[in-house]
Amino acid sequence: MNQPTSFHERIADEWRDRASELANWTLKHLINRTDVWGRYLKKQHRENVRGEKNNAITAPFRDERGKVFLGLSSLEKHFKAKDGGGVLGIHSASSDGSSRWIGIDIDLHDEDNLSVTPEGNFVAASAWREKLVEMGFDPLLFDSNGRGGFHIWIVFEHPMRTNSVRRFAEQLVSDYDVKGLDSPPDLFPANYPHGRYGSWLRLPGRHHTHQHYSRVWNDEPWADEPWLEGHDAIDRMLRTRMAPTELCAQLGMEPSRKTVCLDFDGVIHSYRSGWKGETVIPDPPIHRVDLAIRNLRRHFRVVVYSARCRSDEGVQAVRDWLAKYEIEVDEICRHKPPAFVYVDDRAVPFTGDWDETIANIHAFRK
Repeated sequence: MNQPTSFHERIADEWRDRASELANWTLKHLINRTDVWGRYLKKQHRENVRGEKNNAITAPFRDERGKVFLGLSSLEKHFKAKDGGGVLGIHSASSDGSSRWIGIDIDLHDEDNLSVTPEGNFVAASAWREKLVEMGFDPLLFDSNGRGGFHIWIVFEHPMRTNSVRRFAEQLVSDYDVKGLDSPPDLFPANYPHGRYGSWLRLPGRHHTHQHYSRVWNDEPWADEPWLEGHDAIDRMLRTRMAPTELCAQLGMEPSRKTVCLDFDGVIHSYRSGWKGETVIPDPPIHRVDLAIRNLRRHFRVVVYSARCRSDEGVQAVRDWLAKYEIEVDEICRHKPPAFVYVDDRAVPFTGDWDETIANIHAFRK
């Protein structure tokens, strides 16, 4: 005879049943980068040999980065997770300094701190949600852990520049003390850049420690139940209205710029003397390159990538040379970044015809 299903098991089954749908929605609307993500450890692995506790890591392992990427299968596993070991977090900014969402984490870290209460946290969270609604957003308010922690998410129609998103979020919660909180909530994106890969926030779904699945505030008027669970919570997530770029811009957030990646030698540095070593840059800039880059930066994010940047010393040499000639770029990259277009003096463009491309390679600078 089948045992009766508990309420928790039923809610867990509903999240698992919708895992594929949720994974596709998440990948389309929330993922800022796929090369790294957050992953919570199973309870038995949360204490190392020195007795130090560590709930989470940045995945994948270091030697797998650039080879293993976050995809639908990993996201599905998150939404099917039966324990904290399968729970994931996603980074709040892309490698080119753009963000697809804002996350506000009003948490109850210390349950013994009597100055912070679930009720007080909820008052602040619901007030900020109402303020966002008045601005024209469609925010999601999550009961994230069932113990007084709340998350607010705003999802953008198109990525916005991370620094401007952060400024908006800081302004929104600047009245935290008036709302009764002792300290401001954690904001995502964090101050950018935040470490090498930026900050990440746990995805909705199962909590990494407690037997709790995210509940979503029921914003339907005259609703009987204040919180939506299981299928109802998922339905509310999936019908979220993405914030239009026009609205975000009106509130001070800036649309992200596509990245243009410039090679250094032969494109910026005239390279008349040829290669003398990573840190030796003897020649002046190409004529009027400073003006060209200034014009490009009005519409694009301009980054520099060079073989010189394989070492810290090489990066510093490029940085010092650019400063000497008062050429300003957005970033000097250690690794070749994803970009809208690459500008390289030794490149052969591919037109779709491999016979033509091979002929161009043979004829290159004869």
